[in-house]
Amino acid sequence: MAAPELHYIPPLGPTADPPIASVPPDVLGYILNFVYQKSDGDKNKRPNSPIVFSHVCRFWRSIALDNSLWWTRIIVTPLWNLDEVGTFLDRSKECPLDLRIFVNVDPTTAEHVIHPTFLDNYQHFRNLVSPHIHRCRIFYLQAYFNKTTQFLVPYLLESFRRLDMPYLEQFIVNGRLELEEISPQQSLFSSAPFLRELRIGGHGLSNYLLPLSGVTKLHLTMRRPSTGIPPVRLNAVFNECISLTELALYDNVLDLAGFSLRPLFVFPSLITLHLLEDMALVSEFLILISSAPKLHKLVLVPVSEVDLQLLARSTTRPHFPSLTSLVLSPMNKRSWAATAHASTCFPDITRLTLHNVYHDAYSGYFLEITAPLFPCLLHLALKGFNEALSSVINDFVIFRRSQKVPLKSVFVDEALIQYLLRYSQLWGDTKVLGVDQIGDDDPC
Repeated sequence: MAAPELHYIPPLGPTADPPIASVPPDVLGYILNFVYQKSDGDKNKRPNSPIVFSHVCRFWRSIALDNSLWWTRIIVTPLWNLDEVGTFLDRSKECPLDLRIFVNVDPTTAEHVIHPTFLDNYQHFRNLVSPHIHRCRIFYLQAYFNKTTQFLVPYLLESFRRLDMPYLEQFIVNGRLELEEISPQQSLFSSAPFLRELRIGGHGLSNYLLPLSGVTKLHLTMRRPSTGIPPVRLNAVFNECISLTELALYDNVLDLAGFSLRPLFVFPSLITLHLLEDMALVSEFLILISSAPKLHKLVLVPVSEVDLQLLARSTTRPHFPSLTSLVLSPMNKRSWAATAHASTCFPDITRLTLHNVYHDAYSGYFLEITAPLFPCLLHLALKGFNEALSSVINDFVIFRRSQKVPLKSVFVDEALIQYLLRYSQLWGDTKVLGVDQIGDDDPC
């Protein structure tokens, strides 16, 4: 076979343009947009590629400046780099913004910064972004402060007062921020017709009137020692959230002082309920639910041994006809008593996720019993599972088979599947799978 004919390509002269300079602008823009999407996929990381593109050559710079969407994600951390923020604001032109502000927290890891940052020039930062606030599609503020009230937060939120927010989809003020209670209530925006996700802490709901009719995701937090929100006030909020499908409550958000515990809340569209962090009065909140016909998934992270005790003893427990998925993360070995309470309260669970699995606790509550917990259970996911637990998981699968309530699948971390596969010939039709294979139709 003849050797392929090779053609000599002379080196570029000192003034010759590189071959890519002949690529049409629309094609180069497509290529660079692909690079942008691949290299700047982390939504909490400052996009670097637009800056790189704009410094290669005049041709690339013109492409970068013409693509205003590349400049719409603005990540801000103290000390404020006002020049960079201003550059992104100018080059984004009139496009909707994704504005994310992180104070005393790492944007990429969400870890609390040990040494607090001085917030000098925060007034200049606010003055710089205020004229552009109405363009926000996403406003995300995550911060941790030593003081319960911090000047930066109300000062920033004041920028939203009486504004029409035609693009706003997510308004997130995160990190257990505490706002001093003010009276009377004030409108935070004049309108936000596309607002779908709202996360706010402290007295945010008490201080501000918010457009809630289109909100599908609502996250509320109240940090101790602040008193929580009375049920009647919460009920007024929930009644406005006519489209709510996901609700998350954190910490000391509920205040029952002077309230006689009775069913009150109606959630016609709610699908997922999260009770998180140091959420107090878990049983009480669930008893307050009068109706949640579509509630499918309940997440209790963490859960203590007393959290479901009152609900388990109640003779008038609420009935959730669609609840089939439960996530539990016991705080310690003693907290595993909550699994028995959960089985009593939610006997129709078919999908169960357990975090912080302890050998003795798991064996005691799932094996050393006369009747199996969660009699309808089909899918079990284990987080924090290790090799030492493989034998007790095997015993559990066999125990379920002997009780005529076999599992269909056990989900563990991919690296740990090998420790369970050696038992799989004893499991019949029960499969062991990686947790990454849990799909939307099997949301353990």
